[in-house]
Amino acid sequence: MARHRAGIVGAGIAGASCAGTLAAAGWDVDVFEKAHGAGGRLSSRRTEQGWATLGSPFISARRDPFRSQLRDWVRQGWLAPVRGDVLQGRANLSWSKVPLQNHYRPTIEPSQLMRPLLGEARLHTQARVATLRPRTIILEDGQVRGDYDCIVCSVPAQQAVPLLDALPLLRQRLANMRYRPIWSFLMRWQGGPAADVIKFDDHLLDLAVRQTAGGPGLWAVHSSHEFAETYLEASVEEAGTRAASALMGLLGLPWPVEVEATHLWRHAQPEASIGGFWLGDRENRVALIGDGIAGAGVERAWESGVRLAQALVQAKSELAI
Repeated sequence: MARHRAGIVGAGIAGASCAGTLAAAGWDVDVFEKAHGAGGRLSSRRTEQGWATLGSPFISARRDPFRSQLRDWVRQGWLAPVRGDVLQGRANLSWSKVPLQNHYRPTIEPSQLMRPLLGEARLHTQARVATLRPRTIILEDGQVRGDYDCIVCSVPAQQAVPLLDALPLLRQRLANMRYRPIWSFLMRWQGGPAADVIKFDDHLLDLAVRQTAGGPGLWAVHSSHEFAETYLEASVEEAGTRAASALMGLLGLPWPVEVEATHLWRHAQPEASIGGFWLGDRENRVALIGDGIAGAGVERAWESGVRLAQALVQAKSELAI
């Protein structure tokens, strides 16, 4: 009996979890990722002294089975629970300590977590998709990859819409979806409050997380949505300068902050989700997954991919998406 085949666009946590679940059930799976590697918002950045993350600062779980998945990663030594309290406030007012429970941080480069998620699925990197058609993926370089039993698209809605000209039902459902952006920075400074996680009471910056794997004094700093929307089209230099200036005031630092890396996440958080775990066009055998469909966050993205894969496996030849 021939194996079922799936083509998946995007190797973030939704696409990777879907791919790995299908592959574990015996499906033949291709994953097409435009970047140099898998990870999406769990991707990492190399530094002179190690690595750091500009994406999701933590991974948390509210429900099983994702809670069980995180416990397994902890047993493997890939994650560790965040210890201690979050320092919340700002220097010119006051600081308070807030407990942070059931949050985990990677102990290996977050992108390396994708390999066990992908399992036996084939990952094609730097593979930009031009168009999705029923059972077919067309790449920008002209390659046509077809004869799939199911096509799965896991990229943010505003990136998916241009791929769906041949699939008007899905395109229409995504047309009005909107995301809020975040600027993320790797900054290095000395001094400041003694903490590993700082939550700012401020409209410009939201969070700072110490990056111990990146060397002394390195932090990932995440802007507020308002800051990112104000400087959405700013250069990385301007965004970094303004964020560093705001940070110095919030922490009461008398010396400059060094900005080592900058990234704009244009589709950081969906304003609203469609609902359910996936959106499917059964007739054309195409499905959409990801946190824009299922709700914001790493957990919802993972659930979206796994739930669709389980439905496909259970449906077998019916492919009830």
